[in-house]
Amino acid sequence: MYRPTTKNEWWFCGTLLMQAALVIILEIYILVQWQSWVNPNIIQITPSYVIPVGMGIVVFACIYEVVLSLDAIHHKNNISLLAICLTNVCIVVYAVMQYIKMRDITHSLQGSADGMGNPLVDWSRDIWPSMRPAEVTIPAILTICSLVIAPFAYRLHTDYAWAIYKCIHGSPELRLRYLAYEIYLVLIKFDFFFLTGFIIQYDLIDVHFAEPEYSLTMALIPTSLLVMVAGIYCVKSGFKIALMAVIACYLGSIAYLLSRIVLLCGNSQRANTVGREMMLFFAAVALVLIVLTVGCAVQCILNLNYGLKVARLDNSQWPQSSHAFQRLAAPMSPSIDTRYHRRLSLD
Repeated sequence: MYRPTTKNEWWFCGTLLMQAALVIILEIYILVQWQSWVNPNIIQITPSYVIPVGMGIVVFACIYEVVLSLDAIHHKNNISLLAICLTNVCIVVYAVMQYIKMRDITHSLQGSADGMGNPLVDWSRDIWPSMRPAEVTIPAILTICSLVIAPFAYRLHTDYAWAIYKCIHGSPELRLRYLAYEIYLVLIKFDFFFLTGFIIQYDLIDVHFAEPEYSLTMALIPTSLLVMVAGIYCVKSGFKIALMAVIACYLGSIAYLLSRIVLLCGNSQRANTVGREMMLFFAAVALVLIVLTVGCAVQCILNLNYGLKVARLDNSQWPQSSHAFQRLAAPMSPSIDTRYHRRLSLD
């Protein structure tokens, strides 16, 4: 695993790592409180799944951002830095929605019972006062960390932009082609996160183990992971036909998300579900990102006509500083003199 080397990189990745650690601790505390309050028969009602699923989504988001931050500084990807900052803001919104949903569910379950008259929760306790401080702290931590990482992301952007500019010899044509490639690699990674977040919520809460839709929907998670890996490999290797197949898979994802959004916004039984707003939030973000991914993938296919090139800088050509980096991936420009660059496979 790549390690940060500069102060800005350490601040950026370290803040996200600290955020993940604090959020995990708070979510574990909330889960322990929740489990000590509910009775085993709580699984008979759908709202009981909203709380643990929502907690899992937030934890997954924080861990995923840490991994992507290391990937971003390893590949000197400016777009990934911006995407991580925006995603953190999205998680803040989701955490606020989770707070509201947690408050409503705990109040609605107080004094409730199943069909046999057995209590669903411990009637002698009011659990919300114990959980509220942690529920308030989570979005507060996410907000503070979002504000902290923003200036360091900007400084890293300045470092990487200058390094890229010198590597491509200031070629605007090469810069635009590299930018399309860079954006595509970022979008395809965040597509997986938001699509997976929607599938988990929709499948466990709304579909709620109803076969065969439950199994078919859950199978979309490993499928989307394979599509993400294939999409990255194909664009780096320059496989046009395979990349077209990846685009076809994403077009299928667009059709699926549109059908689920229409369903959740309708008047059917599936639309009348707990946590619908959080599902629609993830579905809408995933839909927008996948549409942008398809557009960038098409542009990358067009850029493959110019070949793909990696400019490699060794220590004698580049001073050891915060701007230094080993490898940079970019499409090949016919105007670049091949005496200074070797054609290599993309990193």
